[in-house]
Amino acid sequence: MRSLVTDAWLLVSALLAGIGFTSGSVPLIVLGAMIFTTGGAARLWSRISLEQVIYRRTLSEHRVFVGESVLATLILENRKTLPVPWMELRETLPRGMPALRVRTSPGSEAGSQVLERATALGRQDHLEWPITLQAVRRGYYRVGPTRLRSGDIFGFFEREEETGRPVDGIVVYPLTYPLPDLGLDSARPFGEYRGGNRIYEDPSRVIGVREYQSGDAMKRIDWYATARIGRLQSRLYEPSREQSVIVALNIPTFELSWQGSDPVLLERGVAVAASIARWAADGGLALGLVANGSFADADRTIRIGAGRGPDRLSRVLEALAMITAFTTSNMAGDLEDPAYPLPAGATVVVVAAVMPEDLAATLLRLRDRGHFVAVVQTSAAIWDRSLAPIPVVSVAAAMEVLEAEPDRAPVREPLVSELMGAGA
Repeated sequence: MRSLVTDAWLLVSALLAGIGFTSGSVPLIVLGAMIFTTGGAARLWSRISLEQVIYRRTLSEHRVFVGESVLATLILENRKTLPVPWMELRETLPRGMPALRVRTSPGSEAGSQVLERATALGRQDHLEWPITLQAVRRGYYRVGPTRLRSGDIFGFFEREEETGRPVDGIVVYPLTYPLPDLGLDSARPFGEYRGGNRIYEDPSRVIGVREYQSGDAMKRIDWYATARIGRLQSRLYEPSREQSVIVALNIPTFELSWQGSDPVLLERGVAVAASIARWAADGGLALGLVANGSFADADRTIRIGAGRGPDRLSRVLEALAMITAFTTSNMAGDLEDPAYPLPAGATVVVVAAVMPEDLAATLLRLRDRGHFVAVVQTSAAIWDRSLAPIPVVSVAAAMEVLEAEPDRAPVREPLVSELMGAGA
């Protein structure tokens, strides 16, 4: 319908010119020619209105903590000699990061808001709009896509298109708390943790074989060496002194999936897991993460292998920031997945609001295999099953106090600077 209206100038100009030629009326011919010329010029102007118009977006940070802000600068440039009489910009912003001191409207996609700006661009003109986005809750947020709309000076014809600028992502790290604020001893928070160097054989690093000894496990036997020598041979493993902490976040907050999710317990679990990860990284321990959720735009379980890299804590906090109530797997199976074996002698700290029977059985088996296992309970509920001798520490009461007074948990500036440097 709009196309018929905008193309009416052709019909009107042709009709007036035809009547003018038929009747010999020069004014009608001139009027028809003027309408045709004006309409043609307007149509051409609209077609080139967005040509050589460059849109850019810059973000001051891509990773921040709750309470910090991100400066988003929207930049428009007209690099052609023809001015742009009017221009409308529609930038998609995340609703979870409010834009300060500007008006927005709800976006067409869930969790989005739209910022609209109208302007005109002269020849070789350059405009910038600074927008401050406030990080009020942890998560992964997208800025974009962006649409531009313009046209001719009369407003007869319009052109609209989505810019080629890619969507920018912003990670808001979860809140972290010092372990004493959670009611845990920062020196020995899980009881079984010991100082000093613990020595384990790392089954992932084979350094040779030896004669089979009574009591060797069947999985230790090297059948290729046995067949070659003709006597039972057992593998020799390289000793490992690395102390590893695997933080395992069990996302469900109810026993049954159809019961939904408790948002308070979900955020509490993420904050507790992040706090334990920060403690482990600050203590120089090899840090890893397992969570039965998925990364943004992916359907794979969140899993980060244990390590001490300079960006390890940043990666773990970034993964925790992306967690939603949606689960992709079962924590019991994730911890015993043969494709991703836990480091030898690792300390496994499970953060959970509920304790399913299969997860309880898995934790007991891990303990029997030589892992140090501890459970941090985030809910005040009484669990039906006992995990003894695995220690269970409840942080529900302490977290309720911290949640009521969020100002009690400021993030240390050195940690912020370190993370920002690692993410650059």
